[in-house]
Amino acid sequence: MGAALMTVVGVTGSNGFFGWHLRCRLFTFGWETKVADRSTFANTDMLDEFVSACDVVVHLAGVNRANSEDEIVSGNRELADALVDARARTDAKFDVIFANSAKIELPGIYGEAKDHASQILAADAKQAGVRLVDVVFPHLYGEFGIPFYNSAVTTFAHQLAKGEESQVNDGQLELLHIQDACELIIESVTNGSSGRIRPTGTEITVPACHELMTSLAAPYVHSGTLPHIAEDHLELRLFNTIRSQMWPDAYPMKLTRHADHRGAFFEVVRAWGQGQTSISTTVPGVVRGEHYHLNKVERFAVISGQAQIRVRRLFTNDTYRYDVTGSEPVFIDMPPLCTHDITNTGSDELVTLFWSHDHFDPANGDTYPLKVVGEDLPA
Repeated sequence: MGAALMTVVGVTGSNGFFGWHLRCRLFTFGWETKVADRSTFANTDMLDEFVSACDVVVHLAGVNRANSEDEIVSGNRELADALVDARARTDAKFDVIFANSAKIELPGIYGEAKDHASQILAADAKQAGVRLVDVVFPHLYGEFGIPFYNSAVTTFAHQLAKGEESQVNDGQLELLHIQDACELIIESVTNGSSGRIRPTGTEITVPACHELMTSLAAPYVHSGTLPHIAEDHLELRLFNTIRSQMWPDAYPMKLTRHADHRGAFFEVVRAWGQGQTSISTTVPGVVRGEHYHLNKVERFAVISGQAQIRVRRLFTNDTYRYDVTGSEPVFIDMPPLCTHDITNTGSDELVTLFWSHDHFDPANGDTYPLKVVGEDLPA
């Protein structure tokens, strides 16, 4: 997964759901990245500068919703034409990886528009003597999608997080997690492949998907009880999608205090399946954490002392701060792709309980260092 020497990867549609996830993964594994958004495509000089700087352009930008069918067709065609025109102006020799859609396999305007864009890019790649990898993705879902826009799974996750009803049809889904899609993109950058590839996802009916997500969400949304997620890849990814839709409004969650003449008792974690619990002590003024995870479910609970917990989603400046104390225990579950830390803000030793859904493996720790404050990500 490491970066190829001096390979610069350009990402169009960099502010979208797919683009954000791909930038996170490229950053995590050390790739040099350039980004292009709507403003880049609207400015010829900016677009020329973008393509000239890239060895590979991952073309994610597209139009899947518009006021008319003509706008969907023209929007996707014009974005592909813009890349072709930029190559002609600059004679840049970038390869292209195109994020296509399985909608091309079905009747419909969006599928036709994506297929047309693919044909434009294929003709250009042949003429320029460069690679085109045309990746036909099935239904993509994952953390921090936009409900009622990116995916039915994202919409279900949002509704379950908010306690809302869902409309469930009798359709069929082929699910591929967005992080798996990003991994496939990076593999296509490095392996020298070309042509059309069609990754397969997990087949599931819409009612079965909603039922599974409901079983994952129900105990967690209401009481913070964690479902059995250790062994099932699909369940972990669906659960993390739900958690991302709960963030940040649902946190911190209060712990129930049970007290008598002997003192007090708090149940910090209730989970079905394996997990790992640890306790740390921190002297005043010291910061712990300063890292993020791709998949791990991690819970912080201060049981003695005072602390501030800070959380920031990658490639944003929105930092959430929580002042917590052991006298009124709460817990915060860290979302994937959000860097976080905890600082002892009191005058006494801080005692914190940490819980994660898996057993720590030093060879595959899913832990990547990044400061919450004072360390900017590349643009």
